[in-house]
Amino acid sequence: MATVRVYLLTFRRPQLLRRALRSLLQQSLRDWTCELHNDAPEDEAPRAVLAELAPGDPRIQYHRHSRNWGPVAAFNHAFAGGPEEFASILEDDNWWRPEFLACALTSLQRQPAAALAWTNMRLWREEAADRWIDTGRAIWPRAEAAAPVAEFRWPELLQAFDALHSNGAMVFRPRRFQPQTVPPATPLAIIEQVRERAATGPLLFLPELLANFAITRHTARSDDPRQWLQAKLLVAASFFQAVAVSDLDLVRIWETRRALQPRDTDLFFLLALALRNARLIRAARPADWSHFLLGAARHPRRLLRGLRFRRDHAEVWAWLRARTSAAPRLAAAASVLSKQGFSVGVA
Repeated sequence: MATVRVYLLTFRRPQLLRRALRSLLQQSLRDWTCELHNDAPEDEAPRAVLAELAPGDPRIQYHRHSRNWGPVAAFNHAFAGGPEEFASILEDDNWWRPEFLACALTSLQRQPAAALAWTNMRLWREEAADRWIDTGRAIWPRAEAAAPVAEFRWPELLQAFDALHSNGAMVFRPRRFQPQTVPPATPLAIIEQVRERAATGPLLFLPELLANFAITRHTARSDDPRQWLQAKLLVAASFFQAVAVSDLDLVRIWETRRALQPRDTDLFFLLALALRNARLIRAARPADWSHFLLGAARHPRRLLRGLRFRRDHAEVWAWLRARTSAAPRLAAAASVLSKQGFSVGVA
């Protein structure tokens, strides 16, 4: 049996699949098996790419779906896992450095209770004519490559809004996620945030840049601002409903969200309304109130639609509440508030 099962997911992007598959074939760790999932039933290009780059490689199984699964169902299939202890997901637009699998697996093997290990990712931007520009940025900008592994345990303050890990740079233990699937209607924009609520062990971060994230010109994620607002409210409301956050940490969270460009403080006012919790807006300044009221006047329908997040996503809301309240009234210790201000701790 192989050490790790890799789920290589592709949808009508053979030119990107070629890069992703090459990065898998170039891994220093050779003891892997791969399921290559083609989610476009009418497209045979992935089979041709496989025949070109890995003809007859017994480690790779090709699966052309008879119907389109969509990304959430494909991720759920991967998190169900196979007979191996470890699994990983490689989307066709991302790619790994040769040491990625070996380093992530070593970290997990040293920590039997850990649910997942992920590495930092370099950001690349797609331009016309299949050109890719190295942005010079990383997902965790201030993480130093020489720093030790960082261990995160629920609840981290960052998890009120964002995910810690990245799908495109992780190795995980499927059995350490309960349940192993998320609701099929989960908005893709928050798939990582939602998945972390099912982790039953710590998450390990390797600050080294061992993977590459593609900022593509086209994405499967919705660009509807009303849907994005609802998705953010699902994550944040379920967090603040279950986690006891101190007054000091609330002030720190406000400062962090206020410093973003553009600022992201309007969400607190909607959370206070949705949860009927005025404490969430005690740290608001006059400029924060002005920004929120001006935005509400300009986009009243967006605000009202946002506040319907529980009704419009009833299944996802119930799932998040159940998972987040599994350890009720948890206290969030002062912890990482943003990826920009992260400093690495020792696992």
